[in-house]
Amino acid sequence: MDRSEVLARVRKRVEGLPGVMAFQYLDAGWRKEIMLLEKEAESNGACGGLMPFTNKGVWSAFEREVQFVIVASSDSILLGDSERLVYIQDQKGNIVGEWVGAKRLEQLKGREDVCFLSSDFVLYPEVEVVGEPFFVLPDIDFPYLDGVEGVKDVASGSISTLSDDHIRERLGFSQTKHWTHLVGFNVKE
Repeated sequence: MDRSEVLARVRKRVEGLPGVMAFQYLDAGWRKEIMLLEKEAESNGACGGLMPFTNKGVWSAFEREVQFVIVASSDSILLGDSERLVYIQDQKGNIVGEWVGAKRLEQLKGREDVCFLSSDFVLYPEVEVVGEPFFVLPDIDFPYLDGVEGVKDVASGSISTLSDDHIRERLGFSQTKHWTHLVGFNVKE
């Protein structure tokens, strides 16, 4: 199977997902723009610059040979089964806090060693923090390319607000609450 056929199959599969409003492969120029925006976002830090962060999922996707972005409707739950969409980690790799989905929320309710900052974000005050903690946007499961012939090494990540705004504007969704996502993959030889 040749590369163009693989790319066409990926496009067809992703565009057919419920809630996907737009799909766009990144060319070299747009790839560079988004990478620069992601670097800028990381240099600005999280929480209004109060804490550094790294976007592991985005950088994993950029390590692949092909990348695409999607715009998904604001009520879409394509990534709903993913755990740990964002967390706080210390320099030793200890999880200091995390966003929690409904399933994890039920597991943590009533525990004395958990501090709820909001209804969906917790801190673990008993974790001994080593070094300066930082936010992590991790790799996120994107199972929708499983079984697509010619696709391997799928990686995906939630992009920063800077990139999200840029992508939605470029694809005609700037006045919406829709969200964006970056996916990368390699093509089997």
